[in-house]
Amino acid sequence: MPRPRLSNPAEEVVEKVLEKMAEAGAISGFFRNRPNDRLDEEGMDFLIILKNKLALPLQVKTANRRESCEDKFRKHKKKHPLVNFLICVPVGLLASDSERVYREVERDLKSMINA
Repeated sequence: MPRPRLSNPAEEVVEKVLEKMAEAGAISGFFRNRPNDRLDEEGMDFLIILKNKLALPLQVKTANRRESCEDKFRKHKKKHPLVNFLICVPVGLLASDSERVYREVERDLKSMINA
């Protein structure tokens, strides 16, 4: 049974990029956590299965002007020290330049996966 879509635009962007990467064979697959489930409470929005079968836990944040991604990462790392991967998605640009947002997210995810 298909899971209903959640309304977090930053996570929706990441999910679409991960689907594309899985179809291209760049990753083996991924799992998206539901809000307030155990893994979400542990600071993971996605669990990406790499081609070598290792898993990469990923937290997704919305980029904004009030707080830098570096500040968000520091706060996240303090609360969830085992989740080392965080991506900030500039959802404010989705309406005006969605292609750029998707390109940046794909670039950042590929960088994490190849690290």
